[in-house]
Amino acid sequence: MKKWALTAAILSAALIAFAQVAAAQDADDYRGGWESGPNGGVPQIYEFSIRGNSVRGIYCTHCSDATTLAFVDGKFGPRGITFAVTHVRDDGSTAYLDHATATFDHGRLIVSGTSGAPGGGHFRWLLHKDPRGPDPLVLVPVSRLPKAPPVAPIPLRRGPGPLPPPAPYLQPGPWEQLTPAKVVGVWLGFGAGINKQFFIIRRVGDKLRGMVCGRCDNPYTMTALDDFQIQGDTLKFNILHEDWGDGDIPFYKHVTAHIADNELRAVFTADHPPKEYALFPGGGHVGASLMGPVSIDSTAGND
Repeated sequence: MKKWALTAAILSAALIAFAQVAAAQDADDYRGGWESGPNGGVPQIYEFSIRGNSVRGIYCTHCSDATTLAFVDGKFGPRGITFAVTHVRDDGSTAYLDHATATFDHGRLIVSGTSGAPGGGHFRWLLHKDPRGPDPLVLVPVSRLPKAPPVAPIPLRRGPGPLPPPAPYLQPGPWEQLTPAKVVGVWLGFGAGINKQFFIIRRVGDKLRGMVCGRCDNPYTMTALDDFQIQGDTLKFNILHEDWGDGDIPFYKHVTAHIADNELRAVFTADHPPKEYALFPGGGHVGASLMGPVSIDSTAGND
């Protein structure tokens, strides 16, 4: 009887300890972008979007090289994330799968698993958050994980009173009827140089998925694109903000876009934009143009 009581006490203590460890971690410990730093010149970058126990996201190495973009799907539980990474061919078919787990450990993420690539095998990456953090934005504070004070906004030099209305938009031609073939590729915009943004869209089976990065070597300045819909001349998708962004994270930024003459005209609307957006004409419904599409293969070698 005493032996049974002792065994039960040990088991109970172990269960309590496990529950305390599990309770100490939540989705915020895992969500967002993680990087390994160079491993023989090849970084390993993962981005996890978590809602409930469902996980999706992206994987890439040199992320401005669209040929390295692959897609994460998995489950979140008390022991971390169990997931697969789907590497795709240009036609959307699966080239191979990686199977892995991610475990949070003292501010770092341990990702280990098996690669289905030719000649692949077991891998283990020790990942961290990028110490540079996200870029600040004009007039708007940026939220981030791990939980920290908002990044100080860059002040906009202007006089008192509301911002002047933007110049009217002139579309380059009639909006085109859209197909996946007209959408797939790399669309570029929001400036020039290393901080310009790459909107990468790829076929994954019978769906479209993608990522946006800019700059493309910092996981804080990248995120997954998903939930694509094509309705006639209209393209809709979501930007999955997880560990940084202009709002209370996590949130989705909803994009509605049209295409004409190699210009993708998009309007961006966040789930819950910060109050500073009231200063902007349109209340934060920001419109912008991207140029493209550049073919996926033509970005090969970008680093």
